[in-house]
Amino acid sequence: MACELQDDGLWPALLSARTELASAIGDLLFVQHGTTWRCMPAMAANLRGARQVLAAPDPRVAGREAPQAPPDCALSVYDPNGGSTPRFDHPTGRPVDPNVLSMAQIYLPVVLGTAAARGAGRVFVAGHVTQTLDGRIACENGQSKWIGNEADLRHAHRMRALLDAVMVGAGTALCDDPQLTVRHVEGPDPRRIVLSGRGRVLRHGAGLRVFTPPGCDVVVDDTIHDPLHDPMARLIKVRAKTGSIEPCAMLEVMRDRGIHSIYLEGGSTTVSSFLQARCIDLLQIHIAAMVMGSGLPSFVLPAVDHVQDSIKFTMAHAILDGHVLLSCWPTRSVSARAALV
Repeated sequence: MACELQDDGLWPALLSARTELASAIGDLLFVQHGTTWRCMPAMAANLRGARQVLAAPDPRVAGREAPQAPPDCALSVYDPNGGSTPRFDHPTGRPVDPNVLSMAQIYLPVVLGTAAARGAGRVFVAGHVTQTLDGRIACENGQSKWIGNEADLRHAHRMRALLDAVMVGAGTALCDDPQLTVRHVEGPDPRRIVLSGRGRVLRHGAGLRVFTPPGCDVVVDDTIHDPLHDPMARLIKVRAKTGSIEPCAMLEVMRDRGIHSIYLEGGSTTVSSFLQARCIDLLQIHIAAMVMGSGLPSFVLPAVDHVQDSIKFTMAHAILDGHVLLSCWPTRSVSARAALV
């Protein structure tokens, strides 16, 4: 079946882009020579003999012009300000291969959004939900393996590799026991974080895989007295209301600890709290081809009295082996697209 995120040729270049943008300021070019893609600063790029070029403007620099490519070279320019969703323009030559553009459309906003957030002194947050057609993320008993498919798993590991940290709530950590490492693609492991306002994961989480070396951060209410806990659990105390951590306060603490991007993998309560606080820049929803009929909902938010009070998004999509991945940018908060302006 069709999978629009299967072109692994661009993946090493995307990892290089993350490193380049973390250490320097400047536009980037993704250049294909033969079958190999490389990421390089635009000022130092040699386009002679290039087959395809994808230009990515640095979100922290204004006033760029499209590069001049050889006449027989396919060229596309990523435009973060190109309307409702990030788009790619083809100013000269043939357009870049559509499979490459699918990879770029999903992952470049993450790489560039992280760079923009770091430059602005804030944290870029990408949330992820894997759900059924009827909006369920797990059975009523919490069991959720496996609603997604292998393509979604690879996508999740790519996201982990691109962002500084991966975060789950206490319920997800206890029910699913995820490792939260990068195993299905090449890339670095993110910093692991468990959000547990009342410290439940510390009381009941003995032996969880997130506590294997090098351990993980556990975010708790700042009124929690230090309980006995796994030595691989590093406590981070953040102010809370009635035991629930305030997302904005938590992001300030993460920023001060050098974390400028977070992949929010769940669960429903955690993702919903960030949505309600307007603290999600990019929401990715993987829709599996199944109907559960009952179970835990994807989101739990306060009721609204009018449709216009809903959280609105602009969307793009990709096909993942018969499933659909939606990339959704909130229009009423600092979105991934707006962060690139």
